[in-house]
Amino acid sequence: MTKIKPPKRKHLMLLVLLILLPFTQPLIEREHVVTRVISDALLIVVCLYVCYIILGGRRERQVGLTLFALVLLSSLAHYLLPSSQFAASVAFHAFLVALLGLAVAVVLRDLFHKTVIEGDDIVGAVCGYILGAAVWANLYALAYLFVPGAFSINEAIVKQVEDWQLKRSLFDYLSFTTLTSLGYGDITPVGQPAFSLTWLEVLFGQFYMAVVVAQMVGLKLAQAVKGRDRGST
Repeated sequence: MTKIKPPKRKHLMLLVLLILLPFTQPLIEREHVVTRVISDALLIVVCLYVCYIILGGRRERQVGLTLFALVLLSSLAHYLLPSSQFAASVAFHAFLVALLGLAVAVVLRDLFHKTVIEGDDIVGAVCGYILGAAVWANLYALAYLFVPGAFSINEAIVKQVEDWQLKRSLFDYLSFTTLTSLGYGDITPVGQPAFSLTWLEVLFGQFYMAVVVAQMVGLKLAQAVKGRDRGST
C-alpha cells in the first residue's frame, strides 16, 4: 500500500479552511438552501482533510476515515430520515467529537515528539487549538440534546437552537468564548453537564496555551543555541 505524502505546508490549508468555516455560518441565517449546503460541504471537507494531513499513520487514518464515514452518514440521516433526527443528531456530534478529538491528540503527540520546530508546526499547533474548541462545541451540542435546561440562552438568540445548523453555529460560538475565557453571557451554563464541560474546556485551554507554547519556545531556543554553536566553530 503506497503511503500518501502530505504537502510540505500541510497545516496552512487546514488553517484556511478552519477560518473560512465560521465565515459561512452567518450566511445560514438567510435560510437559503445553497448557503446551508455550502456550510455542510465545507465541514465535510475539513473532516476529510483532517484525515489526510493529520492522521498520517495507517491505523490512525483507517480509524479517522471510519469516523468520517459515520459523520457523513449521520449527517445525511438527519436530512433524509426526519423521524430519526434526534438519533442522527446524537450520532453526528458523537462521531465528530471522536474524529476531531483524535486529530487533536495526534497534533499534540507529534508536537511533543518534535526535535526541530518549523513554521508549519506552529500553524499545526494553532489548528489543534481550533479543533479542540470544535470538540467542545459538539460536546455542548450533545449536552443540549439530552439536557436542554443545562443552558440559559438570551431570548434574542434562543430561536437558533431550534435550527440544526444555527444550533451548531451557536455552540461553536459558546466554545470559543469559553476557551478564551471571554464569555459574553448571552449563553451560559446553568446546570450539569454544562458546568463540568465548561471548566474542563477552560482547563484544556490553559493547558494548551501553557504547555504547547512552552514546548515550541523551548525547541526554538534549542535550535538557536545549536545554530550559534555551529557558527562559532
